[in-house]
Amino acid sequence: MSSLMKKIASRIQFPLDRPITFDDLPSLLEAFAYHLPFDNQAVLSKRTLPFNEARLEQTFVTNQAGGVCYDLNHLLYEILRIKGFDVALVKATVYDNEHEVWSATGPTHVAILLQHAGATYLVDSGFGINLALRPVPLTGETVLSPSGSFRIAPNGSGYQLEMQRIGLDDTFIIGYHFYTQQTLLPEQLAAIEQVIQQHAASPFNKRSLLAVRTETGHRILTEQALTTWADGKKTIQPVPSDEQYASWKKELF
Repeated sequence: MSSLMKKIASRIQFPLDRPITFDDLPSLLEAFAYHLPFDNQAVLSKRTLPFNEARLEQTFVTNQAGGVCYDLNHLLYEILRIKGFDVALVKATVYDNEHEVWSATGPTHVAILLQHAGATYLVDSGFGINLALRPVPLTGETVLSPSGSFRIAPNGSGYQLEMQRIGLDDTFIIGYHFYTQQTLLPEQLAAIEQVIQQHAASPFNKRSLLAVRTETGHRILTEQALTTWADGKKTIQPVPSDEQYASWKKELF
C-alpha cells in the first residue's frame, strides 16, 4: 500500500491494507462520509492544482481538509481503482428543487460509475449531506441507508438520482441527472473545477460551506450558523464571532 493510502486509511479510520469486496463498500462510503467533509474552502481561494496524487495528499493529508465533489470522488475513485474495481468518473447536472430548474453551471457534479457482477452502480461521496452511503444500482431498485432512500430512474437517454432524505423530504426528489457515456479521466476534472470557481451561478464560489454526515445525522457550518441534525432533531446555533467559527470548523469538520 502506498504512503498516501496509509495516511488516508488513518484519516478515514478504514483498513485499506487489505482486499476490499463489493460488500465492504457501505462501510467504506460511511468512513468517507463521517471523516471527510464537503468543504468549499479551496474553491473560495481559487486554488488550482493538477488532479494527481500530489493534490490528493495536499488536500486530505497535509491540509487535513475535505473538498467538493471532484475532490472527494477523485479520492474515492483512486482507492476503488487501486483495489481492483471497474470504475469511471462521470459528470452530472444537479437539480435545483427549490426553483425547479437544472443548474445553470451544467454538468459540473462528479460521481462514480461502478461495474460489478454485470450490473452498473452509482457511487458518490461528494454530494454534500445527500449521500446514499451505498452503491445505488441503475436498475431502479430503492436502496435504504442511515441517510434515507435512494434510487435511479430513467430520464430521457440518461438517468437521474432520486432521494428521500430522512428528516428532510416527504417524498422522492431529484438529486441530479447523468449520462453513463459522459465519463471523465481525472485530468479532465480541471475544466469542471474552473466552472465551479468562476461561474456566476455556482453556489460554491460565494460563501463558506462545510458539511459532514454523522452516525446520527449531519452538521452544516456557514459563517452565519452551525446547523446540526441528530436523531431527528434540528438545532441551529448562530455564529457569534470569527473565533467561534474557526473553533467549530477545526473541532467539528
